[in-house]
Amino acid sequence: MATVWTNRGALIAAGAATVAFVAAAWPGTFAMYAHALRASTVIASSLVSRLGTLVAPPGADVIHITQILAADRGEDRLPITVDVWSSSTQAPAPPAPSMNGTTGPLRTLLLYTAGGAHTRADNAATAAALARRGYTVVALDDIERAPEHEARRIEPLSFDFSSAEGYERTLRRSDAKVHQQAIRLVETLNLLTAQSRRPGAPAWMTGLRLDAVGAFGWSLGGATAAEASILDSRVRAAANLDGWLFGQAARGRVRVPYMLVMSDYPIPSDNELDDPVASRRYEARLTRRDLTEERRLIGRPGSLGLRLPHAVHENLSDSALGLAFWRTWFRVDPIRAKALVNGCLDAFFDHHLKGAAPRGCLDEAYAAQGIQRLTTIEWPGAGTATAPI
Repeated sequence: MATVWTNRGALIAAGAATVAFVAAAWPGTFAMYAHALRASTVIASSLVSRLGTLVAPPGADVIHITQILAADRGEDRLPITVDVWSSSTQAPAPPAPSMNGTTGPLRTLLLYTAGGAHTRADNAATAAALARRGYTVVALDDIERAPEHEARRIEPLSFDFSSAEGYERTLRRSDAKVHQQAIRLVETLNLLTAQSRRPGAPAWMTGLRLDAVGAFGWSLGGATAAEASILDSRVRAAANLDGWLFGQAARGRVRVPYMLVMSDYPIPSDNELDDPVASRRYEARLTRRDLTEERRLIGRPGSLGLRLPHAVHENLSDSALGLAFWRTWFRVDPIRAKALVNGCLDAFFDHHLKGAAPRGCLDEAYAAQGIQRLTTIEWPGAGTATAPI
């Protein structure tokens, strides 16, 4: 690992020498080369970060395992395959009083749901980062990719904005899928609870609190987390990483503390709601419907909204770290964006699940380069605009 970071330093030093040479030899083209070098540095940093993850020993500080959660004998329930991330260095401690006077073990459970048509590893870097901070993260596939549903051949969800009929069908199918995934998340919690009571339960379950958990997800997984908080009171806080809300969550039923993290997605103006092109019109209407409820949710005490300027949807997952999204590295540093989101998730769940004092993103005076704390979401009068802070 030390070699990786030493090479990174050498790369940056070589880049600085190149800038000096270009500035002296071709002053007129210096700006162009400087821009290219900045982009190259971001690219190199992203690659080094991913390489560091790959070369680190699997059990160095985080345990990562795949586990099949099965029901007790005689129960007619499908098993659920999950990935688990937990600290390998942090042992459970005896219950200790928290800020609000309650007691609880050291390890807190977070249930993660992947984005639409993605696998449970689509935010592995975030899961590992939260594990290092003392959480146990249990991640689920999008139901279309779940191993236990392979034989059923679930029809993939697609968004059809080509007509009024397509739009209404999209809403119905999205509502149904999110609700089904939320039920599956609750079932996962039930299976974990049953397994924790059996003799020989896995070591990572020692001291794991199962009566007060957090849920989060990317894209459609974020909607799933919000929906699960409505279905089961054990889900005490929910975080949505850039997902449209569907199901009961889109209809004002979320009551738990809620965190929204938005990419720099344009907020539709009133004019766009009646765009003559159907695909643009119905996507704008869905976005407006969603943001109307998001605005209400983040305005409640204990909840908050965040925005990543210049970020794309994939910056809220590990996808933006991959070479397929190298063009987005010109817009935003994917490593910094990932670190900011991880820190905010930690502060949010630390406060609402562990009773810690508000800090970081939860502080109304919070300010950090690359992220903005939203006080509201406003509609532009014409054209498109992004959310104000």
